[in-house]
Amino acid sequence: MTGFFSCLRPARLALMVGTLAASAGSGDAACTGVDLRDIAPPAMLAEVEAEIARTPYAHGLRWIATRGDRQLHIIGTMHLNDPRHAPLVAAMAPAIEQADAMLVEMNPADKAAMDQELAAEPELVFITEGPTLIDRLPDADWQEIADLARAAGIPTFMAAKMRPWFLSMSLSVPQCARDIPNVTEGLDMQLMAVAEAASVPVHSLEDPLGIFRRLDAAPLEEQVAELRSYMAMMVVSGDEFYTMLESYFEGEVQAFTLLQLKEFLAADAPVPVAERQAQAEELMTALLSDRNRAWVPVIEATAGDALVVAVGAAHLPGEDGLLALLAAQGYVIEPVAP
Repeated sequence: MTGFFSCLRPARLALMVGTLAASAGSGDAACTGVDLRDIAPPAMLAEVEAEIARTPYAHGLRWIATRGDRQLHIIGTMHLNDPRHAPLVAAMAPAIEQADAMLVEMNPADKAAMDQELAAEPELVFITEGPTLIDRLPDADWQEIADLARAAGIPTFMAAKMRPWFLSMSLSVPQCARDIPNVTEGLDMQLMAVAEAASVPVHSLEDPLGIFRRLDAAPLEEQVAELRSYMAMMVVSGDEFYTMLESYFEGEVQAFTLLQLKEFLAADAPVPVAERQAQAEELMTALLSDRNRAWVPVIEATAGDALVVAVGAAHLPGEDGLLALLAAQGYVIEPVAP
């Protein structure tokens, strides 16, 4: 994907909040920091508020979509652990227990299959032939990458073998999140446990390797070249991560998304703003909008009048969000109070 690393901030955001297992919870307050919404320029915050006012379904985590006898209970998730998930699990349990089926981005069976496929196809995430990043990058650049990897708790020998898109995703999770107990037991996993206990089938919305292949579409040489240009944008700061967490549990994921995007476009960078804007839109389309559109037929084809849909929270808001797409299919969308 051309220009992938030039828009790492929106990419990280989409992955942290709404897509792959790159989002996380604060886990016993392990991740703390300054809420960026408290220190952002007032003019930027005003722009965010104005855009939020024009954005469908911009607030909240839980929704009910109804069309005739069919009812969908929809919840925006984070994929890693946080004790604040407990009230959400309790609130969703009755709907799950009475559901005909539950739909998630990736169910346990498909995750196991994905792990097997990655073991058989390691070149998707690792450099398996030719020089590693140590030899593909100037020494000064590699030393900077190595420092970032060590700070994130990633062994440098492992970082050297990662394909650049996968390295950037790995660096997007700060060390404090990696130290969370049972870190992978996120809201989606906890909700699936409720479904399993109630013998409710859980279906995947997509092929889990599809997004990996799309992110890795650019030739390795191109990824490395862009990695060199945008190393400074690879790491999520503690403040960014803390702000993401607080925004999620306040049901304000879209506001955080817009704030991050505006900060990215306002940053001093060698790529012109118009080009960064176009690249950000391209990537967000790949990570969110296109996947949302692909999920709607899967939801529609799932048997049953009572379904639960649990997907990353960033997939729900906006004109291209899953909620608006379902509304276009004739569903009446209503928010559920926290």
